[in-house]
Amino acid sequence: MSEHDGAAAAQAALKKAVEQLSGDGPGDGSEAVQEAVQALADGSGKAWTPEQETQIRAMVEQIRKLRDLNRPGGSWWRRRREWRARERLVDMMEAGGPELLNEAELRTWKSHAMVELFLKFMDTAMKQDDMVETLARIEALNAVTYEDYQQAKKALAEEKAAAG
Repeated sequence: MSEHDGAAAAQAALKKAVEQLSGDGPGDGSEAVQEAVQALADGSGKAWTPEQETQIRAMVEQIRKLRDLNRPGGSWWRRRREWRARERLVDMMEAGGPELLNEAELRTWKSHAMVELFLKFMDTAMKQDDMVETLARIEALNAVTYEDYQQAKKALAEEKAAAG
């Protein structure tokens, strides 16, 4: 699949999700949202080899597992599982290198941001203005690069440090 085909598939999945959330399409939109998030996670804008793509997906999944396990409280068993998950992620980072790790981190952030965007409209049908705003946010989200993400992250940290 070429980059253009992947981008077209992602755009089609996102439009389908927005239409279903607005009440224009059949169903409640949850399946379409899942497809849209998956399409976004797959469409990075850079052509990766199949091996690199597999490594990136594995890192994204390991980051999700680690974040899920990294909550306050819990038993010693969960802390042990977290420790093992952290070790596996470090091993993957060392094997994949910084470029693949950066891509995995960016995809994790984009996926989380997309879910937050769609959760905003899960209880009510979207209005036409909401659809336009959502599609604009989705396009902006798709355009974000790792460098943009790091600059925004740094600016937020500086803002937080200045306020605190």
